[in-house]
Amino acid sequence: MGRSLLPLLLLSSQLGFLQALQCFQCQRINASGVCETGESVCQAKGNQQCFLRKVYKDDTLSYGYQGCSSVCSPMTIFYMDVALEDKCCNDSPFCNKF
Repeated sequence: MGRSLLPLLLLSSQLGFLQALQCFQCQRINASGVCETGESVCQAKGNQQCFLRKVYKDDTLSYGYQGCSSVCSPMTIFYMDVALEDKCCNDSPFCNKF
């Protein structure tokens, strides 16, 4: 039985079935792209995916944040002189790079 299980384990590890999706995590990234609040990594669980939010004021990047989320819709919202851009991904580890 051990010999028949090995090919299945090798195949599943190559396809990523045994690996959780890892995402960059930071509560505040400055306009230069530097994490100001303790950069870390989160693992998406269940229906979570990686997300990245960028906040613009007067068409200039102000700050952003990134992490794991079960509530994420890719969109851009404009309100007066502020724009919020949300990106979601689950296609590869660390796909939410700032």
